[in-house]
Amino acid sequence: MKSKPGALSWVAFLLFYIVLLLIITILDWAKGLLTLPYWGLQVALVTVGVGIFAIAGLWLPDLSAARGVLLAFTVGVLTIIPAVLMGLGDIPNFWPQYFSIAFGMAAGSFLTFLFLRLSKKLPPKDQSE
Repeated sequence: MKSKPGALSWVAFLLFYIVLLLIITILDWAKGLLTLPYWGLQVALVTVGVGIFAIAGLWLPDLSAARGVLLAFTVGVLTIIPAVLMGLGDIPNFWPQYFSIAFGMAAGSFLTFLFLRLSKKLPPKDQSE
């Protein structure tokens, strides 16, 4: 049985998206927060995050796990994790604290990802000098 290269990874990717939607739906239902606008915002955040993963997978097919984890952390902290945490309900003063920490961590992670990605484009040093 032959399959296209990468077809299985897209199936796993779709399952990841579906599981995330199930998690936020169950959390919202359990906490009594399941309303269409609230759930729609969570779905939009998850869709943006997963969409960025999909675009990165198409744009950077040779991305190593060591470098990919930096991008995954950045995207996850800013989109997917907040969508899931919204299912916990309203926690006073949580979001300002979360995003002040998350933006700092995501910025450091993304800048490291860019540095590693762009450093591959530099010509190697000449060792003969």
